[in-house]
Amino acid sequence: MTHCINPDCQNSENTHYADNCSSCGQPLLLKSRYRCLELLGQGKYGRTFLAIDEDKPSKPRCAIKQFFPGKTDKAIAGFRGATPGSPKALTSEIMLLDELTQHPLIPELYASFEDNGSHYLIQEYVEGQNLAAELAESGPFNEKKIRQILIDVLPVLKFVHNSLLIHRDIKPENLIRRRRDGKIILVDFGTVEHPTGMSAIASTQALGSAEYAAPEQTKGQAVQGSDLYSLGVTCLHLLTGLPPFDLYSIKTESWVWSEYLTQPVSLQLSRVLDTLVQRDIKQRYSSSAEALKALNAPNLEAVLPPPNKRVATLVGGAAIAVLSMTLGYRTPTPVPVSFQQKPLELVPPPAPPQMMYRVKPPELSYKLPAFPEESTYSMSKVQPMRTLAIASGPVWSVAVSPDGSTIASGSTDGTIQLWHVSTNNVRVPLRILSGHSDPVWTLAVSPNGQFLASGSADKTIKLWDLRTGELLGTLKGHKAGVFSVAFSPDSQSLASGSFDKSIKVWRLHANNYSGLAGSEVRSFIGHSQEVQSVAFSSDGQTLASGSTDGTVKLWNWQSGKLIRTLLGHSDAVWSVAFSPDGNTIASGSWDKTIKLWDFSSGLPVRTLKGHSEQVHSVAFNPDGQTLASGDLGGTIKLWKMDTGSQVGTLKGHTDWVGVAFSKSGKTLVSGSFDDTIKLWKVNP
Repeated sequence: MTHCINPDCQNSENTHYADNCSSCGQPLLLKSRYRCLELLGQGKYGRTFLAIDEDKPSKPRCAIKQFFPGKTDKAIAGFRGATPGSPKALTSEIMLLDELTQHPLIPELYASFEDNGSHYLIQEYVEGQNLAAELAESGPFNEKKIRQILIDVLPVLKFVHNSLLIHRDIKPENLIRRRRDGKIILVDFGTVEHPTGMSAIASTQALGSAEYAAPEQTKGQAVQGSDLYSLGVTCLHLLTGLPPFDLYSIKTESWVWSEYLTQPVSLQLSRVLDTLVQRDIKQRYSSSAEALKALNAPNLEAVLPPPNKRVATLVGGAAIAVLSMTLGYRTPTPVPVSFQQKPLELVPPPAPPQMMYRVKPPELSYKLPAFPEESTYSMSKVQPMRTLAIASGPVWSVAVSPDGSTIASGSTDGTIQLWHVSTNNVRVPLRILSGHSDPVWTLAVSPNGQFLASGSADKTIKLWDLRTGELLGTLKGHKAGVFSVAFSPDSQSLASGSFDKSIKVWRLHANNYSGLAGSEVRSFIGHSQEVQSVAFSSDGQTLASGSTDGTVKLWNWQSGKLIRTLLGHSDAVWSVAFSPDGNTIASGSWDKTIKLWDFSSGLPVRTLKGHSEQVHSVAFNPDGQTLASGDLGGTIKLWKMDTGSQVGTLKGHTDWVGVAFSKSGKTLVSGSFDDTIKLWKVNP
């Protein structure tokens, strides 16, 4: 099969020997020489393809890095003293990359050129398997394999750092075990940059993968020690098989990876890893050479055995609030790990209904704020009504029943609280639903008001009777945590998006246990990173998905066909929503913007700018005239749809916030990681 390299092509797959794309008509041979066979990955700034060089008789394989038009200077670091994007900057950076690839454990750079507005790098293709795939296939690494990674990669980092560069994206996917000799090869230097520091240019781009990034890197201040941190976190993930977020305790503000070991490691290696992942850069190794010296020191000590029992800690994305210091965000791992692929399983609820929820003691109370939340909404159209204090900790997700009388909130401890808010006498939740073993990352109420769906870091989706709190069934099938669920307008189907990069659609039906079951009817794999959000169109025919890869995809979920991909965001898309009339799609992104897209054409209508932090959530008012958005700093903004103008700013939360409207549009509900839910009265 030949893959079309036109970024705007809607159907890029062609027969192997085709000369022109059957969809867009573009020539399929890049520079009349390179034929792309397979899309290996896609990020914010470009894509990587497996290709063959048809100019050579042997038709050797190569890797092609394509930078999207206008993204080259953002993806390749600015040369010292040169203006980013200038010919001098680009030429100098390509020369630096060429010098780097002279190292035997870095893929060689064959060529660099521009074609049809996109820049391309042609590089050596490393035959082998990346460590994320190896982990998924073989399970957690032992000490010998971890040591080999460090022994191979630390000298490479020394070479890179001696060139006054930083890789900035060390993670399992960018480490490949070369098939011919078993060596670990470091790939993807698309985010390489000069270090920040006293004599270097400051970085303003927090590139890389958040779950492996050092705290200073997430704030745009990457240094060479940031690479050591990322390498250490990568080793912890490979050693335990768990996402980095699961390995850090919020309560103790410390790494707890040793509690998750499945096999022993030496105390020496334990100390090396602990030093690599120190949050304070001054407590890390000062260089790769120092880390390598500590690793190779004589080891006369005992081993650290695996625990008898897994110690319960706060897991999931909550840890990122600590790992990334002041950012206060959470991003699930883009590399889900599944050691044993399990088939779809529908689990009936336990027999005694009284065990399906528990009521917490009255000390969990609602409290009115001491001072009213600041509201800059024009004409005083939004008024804060109340604040609910959540004793179980940060609020991951909120959902509102169609009649606005019930609010559901998902918590870190795996519980769901149901609040009855039709009166002003709410002091405890109506009930608390227990069943998930990890944080509840997403909630959705069915349009008919009967059911509540919850998705969790425990990889399951649970279906509940919203009125009684009864657990009706559990859907299993995702290989990693479920970050988004959405009901179809007829309440008959449920869509879910996961960190395993897949989207699933389930058909709901009654089962033999007087509960609710779901049959998986579709599974989509199209995003190159985790799926953060899914949403149905108002007619139920189209499903939208937003991903960390920075794209929004539109699917005909009944046929399983991809309709189109919406490109325009420069960072992860965390939330998507359809307007009530189905004509507009809103997407909220980590690039701090909201984009409005025309559904019929897939073209951007306008970009809403105003947030100073990454946008976490978007929601349309049912009247279609107003859009609400929440960001990682806790700020909520209101936008007028017909003009795109900002008409209000609601302040009161101190951490990232999700938003949802009641069906009447008169109440805006916001749930935050600051342990509160706020209700805002919206007057038409």
